[in-house]
Amino acid sequence: MIIAVDGPAGSGKSTVSKEVAKRLGITFLDSGALYRTCAYIKLTHKMSDEELIRTVRNAKMAFSKDGSLNLTINDKTENVSGKIRTPQVAEAVSSVAAMPEIREAVTNQLRQMSETDSVIMDGRDIGTCVFPNADYKFYLSASSLERAKRRMKDYEAQGIEMSINELVREIDERDRKDSEREHAPLKKADDAIEIDTTHLTIEEVISIIAAKTTN
Repeated sequence: MIIAVDGPAGSGKSTVSKEVAKRLGITFLDSGALYRTCAYIKLTHKMSDEELIRTVRNAKMAFSKDGSLNLTINDKTENVSGKIRTPQVAEAVSSVAAMPEIREAVTNQLRQMSETDSVIMDGRDIGTCVFPNADYKFYLSASSLERAKRRMKDYEAQGIEMSINELVREIDERDRKDSEREHAPLKKADDAIEIDTTHLTIEEVISIIAAKTTN
C-alpha cells in the first residue's frame, strides 16, 4: 500500500504522516528531508550545480528505524536529521529541488525505499509524479499565517529567532517557487482528497486519513 500526502511548507504533512505511519504500522518516508539533504550538501561543500548532481546520484540517503536520516558520501556516513532543519537550508531547498536531475535522483531513491514495504510518503509531487498510481492520495493545505506560526514553533525549539512577518514572506515565496517551477511543481493531484488543516488539530487530521485508508 502506498499513501501519498502532498502540500505546501508548514501544512502539517510530515507531522501527520509520521503519526499515521505509527497508527497503521507502515513506513514513513519524508521526501522533503531528502531534498533538504541535497541543499545541505550544496551549502556545506560549496558545490556547483554540476558537482551537486554528480554527488547526489552517487550518494545514499537512508532513514533509520528511529526516523533519523543518514547521508553517505564516499563511504562516509553522517546523521543529517538536525542539520537540514535550518533557515539557511530552508531558503536554499527550492532552487535545488527545482533541478530536474536532482528530482530524478531523489525520486529513484524514494521508489527504491518503497519496494518492499507499505509506505506513507509526504512531499509536493508524490501523488502527481513520484507515485501517480498511489492507493490513496491526500493534499494538506493551511493559511500562510497558520503555517508561519507552526514554523516559528519549530525554529524556537532550535533557538532560532525569526519574526512572524519574515516567516509569512518566506512561506509565500516558497509557495510561489514550488508552484511555478517547470519540473514537478507543487499541485494537488486530481484524485487527491484535500484537507484544510488551518483549524484542525493534528489528531483530527490523523484520524481523517487513518479512517479513509482503513475502510
